[in-house]
Amino acid sequence: MRVPVDLVVNSYERTYREVLVPDFFNNIEYQNQVEFSERIAVINNVDNPADARRRANRLRDTGELTDVVFVHERLPEALRYTQTGRRSLGSRPYFVDYAIVMATCGASDFILGWDAEVTLESSSNWIEAAIELMLSRTDVMSASPRWPARSFDTLDEETISSAGDWRLTWGFSDQVWLTRREDLRRAFRRRLVPASLARHAPHPFSFEARMESYQRSLRRYRAVHSGLGYRHNDLAPVIQRLGGMSARETLQVGQLQRLNRCLRRLGSQDSRLRLP
Repeated sequence: MRVPVDLVVNSYERTYREVLVPDFFNNIEYQNQVEFSERIAVINNVDNPADARRRANRLRDTGELTDVVFVHERLPEALRYTQTGRRSLGSRPYFVDYAIVMATCGASDFILGWDAEVTLESSSNWIEAAIELMLSRTDVMSASPRWPARSFDTLDEETISSAGDWRLTWGFSDQVWLTRREDLRRAFRRRLVPASLARHAPHPFSFEARMESYQRSLRRYRAVHSGLGYRHNDLAPVIQRLGGMSARETLQVGQLQRLNRCLRRLGSQDSRLRLP
């Protein structure tokens, strides 16, 4: 089944060699049981762009890959398209610049963002059901499978309401997400809301935090499929892998953690203030 969705996979130095190989994109289609309108590789922060380009061009020649986009080449255009200022990228632009570029990839009404290390627990055509839900309910902005099982699970706590197999929450995941192209284009202009800042204290200006703020500010939901999960490697946070936080970031985290405690005590049901 062909769907009006562009598959966009982000990868970087640690993952691009696993992404730009035969059948990687075909396997994602198999997992989701659909044919995507376009299959696009977004490449960011690689030491050898020429190597990444050679690998991607081989896949384009065979038809498995529709396009390859390098963040550093597309970013100026993407900033204009999303009306985002370069200063808003912050001190760690790699937390958000790739997603701004994703908004310019392909031409379909919907975009499926897929982390290089995501695998569905079972093959399922959840995407058509998600599109149907988003078309029938304008208050649903994004959809995703259920996040990996860990030592704790906040889905019940985060759920605002349900719609069949879907749990509706204010959250967002940058690991796998389906949303309208227009919402992705608009999201980066919105002001961050307190609950999103508190929930994403170590990286409050990331793509994940910005999309969550956009949803919360408009009282629109993420739909989480309660019966379909995905796996991810769950490595240590990027900041830790890159040497830890700066003194300024450490201070900022402390302030946002205090905000988190205040919002929990407040117990508001307002989408901009509700935790989790």
